[in-house]
Amino acid sequence: MNSDVIRRRILAVAAVLVAITIALPRFLTHTPYQRLGAAVSNGVVERIVGPPAKGRLLPGDALLAVDGMPLADPAVRDSLSARGWPRGSLLLTVERDGRAVDIEMPPVRLTAWERLRIYTYPIAAVIAAPIVAFLLVWRRPDLMTAWAFLWFAALQGLSVVWGLYQFPQGALGQPTQWVLRAHEWLSWMYPASFVHFMSVFPRSRWESGRRGASAWFWLTVAAYVAPLVLWVALGRDGKPPSEGVYNAYQAIALTVGIFSLLERYGRSAPDWRPSGHQRALALFAAFAILTSATLNLVASNPRVMALVPDSTARVLITSILIAWLTAPFVFAYLIAGDPLFDPRRLIVNGLPYALISGVLAAIYLAMVLGGQRVFATVTGEQALVFNVVAALVLAFAFAPLRERVQLAVDRMYGRDPVALRRALDQAGRDLLGALDEGEVRAAVESGIQRGLRRPLGIAWPEGAAPAVAPDESVADSDRAAIEALLREAAIRLDNLKLAEGRAAAERNAVELREAATIAELRALQAQVQPHFLFNALNALAYLIETDAAAAQRFTERLADMLRYTVEAGKRPAALLSDEIAFVEDYLGVARERYEQPLHFAYEGDPGLLGSTVPPLLLQPLVENSLKHGLAPDADALHMSLRAVSRDGWLELEFADDGCPNGANAPGLSVGLDNLEQRVRRFAGAEAVLESGPASRVGSTGGEGFVVRMRWPINGGGIR
Repeated sequence: MNSDVIRRRILAVAAVLVAITIALPRFLTHTPYQRLGAAVSNGVVERIVGPPAKGRLLPGDALLAVDGMPLADPAVRDSLSARGWPRGSLLLTVERDGRAVDIEMPPVRLTAWERLRIYTYPIAAVIAAPIVAFLLVWRRPDLMTAWAFLWFAALQGLSVVWGLYQFPQGALGQPTQWVLRAHEWLSWMYPASFVHFMSVFPRSRWESGRRGASAWFWLTVAAYVAPLVLWVALGRDGKPPSEGVYNAYQAIALTVGIFSLLERYGRSAPDWRPSGHQRALALFAAFAILTSATLNLVASNPRVMALVPDSTARVLITSILIAWLTAPFVFAYLIAGDPLFDPRRLIVNGLPYALISGVLAAIYLAMVLGGQRVFATVTGEQALVFNVVAALVLAFAFAPLRERVQLAVDRMYGRDPVALRRALDQAGRDLLGALDEGEVRAAVESGIQRGLRRPLGIAWPEGAAPAVAPDESVADSDRAAIEALLREAAIRLDNLKLAEGRAAAERNAVELREAATIAELRALQAQVQPHFLFNALNALAYLIETDAAAAQRFTERLADMLRYTVEAGKRPAALLSDEIAFVEDYLGVARERYEQPLHFAYEGDPGLLGSTVPPLLLQPLVENSLKHGLAPDADALHMSLRAVSRDGWLELEFADDGCPNGANAPGLSVGLDNLEQRVRRFAGAEAVLESGPASRVGSTGGEGFVVRMRWPINGGGIR
């Protein structure tokens, strides 16, 4: 462990201690309810919340007077509303069962346990988020998002504590007031911390050194500046703005943060491709945050809560609190991918206990209630012995029940060690019959998927043994068996390579001879197409019998063309003017074979005729035009060559007006691929060759087929 990790962990511990130090005074000096400890509506006690009403007031008591002052007097009610109830002992007069009763109410003095017990679920949720965030920072102090999570979780806890414990139970000293003022200010920063956390979750939206270019960075800055602006603009006498202003500010921050989360996981980018289960977890976290915030707003309105049945409210609140407790684990898992926070793993490990608790509770109730009723019916007496018997039965039944339930859950989630071992053994047998690398991979991956009941990412590096992908989480008990199978796969791959090497050595001499022969044939084909020479000789024989003068001209052109072909094979470059002259000779010979007129024109800058190009550059292009572009019913074929020097690049465009469908001919792509390789060997890797129908390539001609070539002049071009 390096010193930087130690310093970061010490800083995390210090941050948690500071948050506890700030929250503790509010928790110890304020109560979670008003003076009486009872819910009062229209002067009538509806329910008892806690001390001091507990044991003194009853639901249905009507409040008549406080310290002798009648509550029916509007002035008394206004005074209590403005100044609050007296903090010391008071004499409360209530009407109970039709008569007035005086009750002495002591001051509110709640113990720490009473303060904690009243809001058990919210406090548990408040504690859970900082603990999870702290564990994440402890394990991954290098992730800045983990620190943003810890900051957000700490402020969330401070904000919830501030909202739950609102009523002071005694006089406060000046140091305590200073701490409470800092606590209040940090509570106002909580919505901004949520926007901040969502802007960097699961990784920062802005790059280091380029924060100003990100809109999310400026939204975060605005969220942190907003509380200061609100305090200055709407605060009075050093006090913060009203609760309505804070709720509006919190609602806006909540909307921005939820939108950031949904936008982040609702799209994909080249550097950001979340998986399906990651999107589902993010959606769950957004739902938990949104519903918990909505519940807080609804619960703060007594009129709305009065419309909700108590049973429905309890189920709703419990469900939302469970989701709220789960959300921190989801955040931590999405940030670091650490199996410790994997919700699926937590559910698998915790589900047996939840199922067993229900089963055992049912067994216990059946044994105790049933046994007591039978015993009472027979003897007429009640006995507690059934409680002892039921406890002993459950104690002995717990271990085997838990093992059976855990095994059933493991099988459901693909974590049965017996099934995994059976599947891996079968995969090992399949490896023995694998004949190539593809079959080895298929045997390993299918066997692991059968055993785990889910696909597992396997890395297959070239020249190294396969291994479980780094981002995959596997139980330690399963990993050993999977790694043993991967070692078998590596041995099988090595054996296949050795066998292939021996076979390759035996075929090496034959393959070398065949390769040399093929290379020679390809070289001859690149210089002179045999079928063209054959046709030219047939045409020459025909002209000798019919037109001696034409036969002489034909022979001279054919001789010049063959001479140029032989000489071009001995030099690395040729002049563009020589290439054009060769094309003219080539077409002179070809015109004797084709009935349609064949036209060729150079349309470039005359000064570029001295440019150097690869030898025999134009001959395959002309031949492709004749072979693939000249339709039998065509009137003529026009070919052109344009040459342009632009920005240090030489650009050549060869085009014809023939049949554009000829671009799909099977032999054309091979010829163009060979030509592209020759151009790159001549001019370097930056050389480019593009081809296609004129309508797609964008040629000004609009018909036929176009081939464009360009390369830097310093790599080949003008002399």
